[in-house]
Amino acid sequence: MIDMHCHILPGIDDGSPDAAESMRMLQEERRQGVDKIVFTPHFNPERQPLEDFLAARADSFERLQAADGFAALGLETKLGAEIFFSMRLMEMDLAKLAFEGTNYLLVEFPFTTRPYGVTRTMQYLIERGYTPILAHVERYEFFTNDPIQLYDLVMMGCVAQVNAWAVVSGTSVRGVSALQYINWEMAHIISSDAHSMERRPPNTLAAYQLVEKKLGVQYKDWLIKNSMNIFQNKYFDDPIVHKPKKFLGKWK
Repeated sequence: MIDMHCHILPGIDDGSPDAAESMRMLQEERRQGVDKIVFTPHFNPERQPLEDFLAARADSFERLQAADGFAALGLETKLGAEIFFSMRLMEMDLAKLAFEGTNYLLVEFPFTTRPYGVTRTMQYLIERGYTPILAHVERYEFFTNDPIQLYDLVMMGCVAQVNAWAVVSGTSVRGVSALQYINWEMAHIISSDAHSMERRPPNTLAAYQLVEKKLGVQYKDWLIKNSMNIFQNKYFDDPIVHKPKKFLGKWK
């Protein structure tokens, strides 16, 4: 399995505070069967110069690589970023923010209000050969209230990611949304978005198991295959996306 969204790098954002905690998280990832990871610390273009972020990320990764036991884990790793949405993305060197060796970019939105310029910015990225991955789409109220907004971005060429903890959270609004998006084939990958062993620890295996139980093994296999294609910088076939329709006040 592959984890494409996590905050395991030590001391760089609100995730792991140090290398010891990072190692505990990585050991749990390996126990669950994850052998490939993209490290995606937070980056906000409005608050931090790109070069400062890149230097901090490189330093954090070096400290993790030097930790006792890291090499023995046998992980394949890439560096990336969880980029807070900004129209300034259209002015930046996107290759430095994409998942290492790929043309995929992980982009986060504000949770409550859709920001101005989303469609224009996503079009810009796609036209320049990049594929935006929309982080934890189940967390955005504007998608929950109107999933056609997510449908339109997916049909434009964006990829949608859901958090493992949302999938396993059962009947919560986010849990229902995450499974529904997968069922509609409007969400394409599951990732941990892990922050620590206490706060949102790695839980990818349980999420895949629940998808298999609720939706079928074909959905689990499809999600894992999508992650592998992204990690290898391959395009995957567009799914037959179900366009949500509202019936008796509920999206179906």
